[in-house]
Amino acid sequence: MSFSLNENQKKSLARLIRERLDEQLSRFPYARFPERPLNDWRAAFADPKSVDAAILKSALSWQCGAWQRRDKPYAHKKLEIIAIQNWSDFVETLPDNPADIFDFWQDKFGDSGNVGFDVAAFLCHLLSPEAIELVDTHRLCAMSDLLAEIEHDEKEVSENYDYGNLERYTEFFRQLLPKLQTNLGERAPLQLGRFLKAYGNRNTLARVIGRSGPTVEPEFPDLDWESSPCTNYDLSQISAKANADVLFACLLLSLDRKEPLPDTLTVGEIVGALPLGTGNICNPASYHYALIAMFGAQKKRDFFEFEDDSLRESFTQQANQATRDMRFYAKYSDVSVSINPRYRKEA
Repeated sequence: MSFSLNENQKKSLARLIRERLDEQLSRFPYARFPERPLNDWRAAFADPKSVDAAILKSALSWQCGAWQRRDKPYAHKKLEIIAIQNWSDFVETLPDNPADIFDFWQDKFGDSGNVGFDVAAFLCHLLSPEAIELVDTHRLCAMSDLLAEIEHDEKEVSENYDYGNLERYTEFFRQLLPKLQTNLGERAPLQLGRFLKAYGNRNTLARVIGRSGPTVEPEFPDLDWESSPCTNYDLSQISAKANADVLFACLLLSLDRKEPLPDTLTVGEIVGALPLGTGNICNPASYHYALIAMFGAQKKRDFFEFEDDSLRESFTQQANQATRDMRFYAKYSDVSVSINPRYRKEA
């Protein structure tokens, strides 16, 4: 299905997006939709026969915004089960074009509305990323609203979503992308996709931000212990590899980029440098526990020096409690600490 934007329309859309990009990305739930797993799945789904139930379950958890979480909506759990049960049949028939892939899954998901469309579109993208962009109903809503704003003659997106919506969105995305690459560079595809996801869900995300404050993209969404360069700190001194240790390593990598290196930091500054999603720690409960443990002395940790060493014991006791205060660190946001010198490299 043909879809086109003329040069003036592309420029107008790019201008609107640039003007609103920061606001929308301050609402994007980075920890729910980290980039690296998606890239891994695109590679895995290139060979559908190698995709097992664990990979399917993991990928569909990401798609519904429940990455590393157990609180998936029932409707998504139901579709996840259907996908796993029908994967072997899909692999046996293996449709040879994206439209047939989408139709196969839409048929299996039956009358499941927008949720079914989103999952079918996601599987279609993973199986044919060269033909179909990552698309869902939020992104389609964003496209529709933006096109209406520049008075494009595109018909309003119907709630009866079909494969044609995937084609139109893909053409829209790819025609618009070059106009944003000058400003966004190689991150343009990622940032445009995130913008459209957030913009299409802006009313809901605005309410979430009103309660919890803006989201922050992690400086280190992943950690490679072996190849992460660090000039001033010695990551090999971190003996364990649990989540608390991952957060501390990411902190050292972040501080390593600063000049001059700070002598002291407040607990609040440290937490602010390590937003949810850092080091691929995206589950909120795991994240908050790791922050508490990082400041304590569990497993002989000695990452920080406190002016009042009793605080280290307080963090340790809190980490050891089954019914801990998950925001315990917030009580000590203004407390200053310093990095233990043994993690500094010799000059």
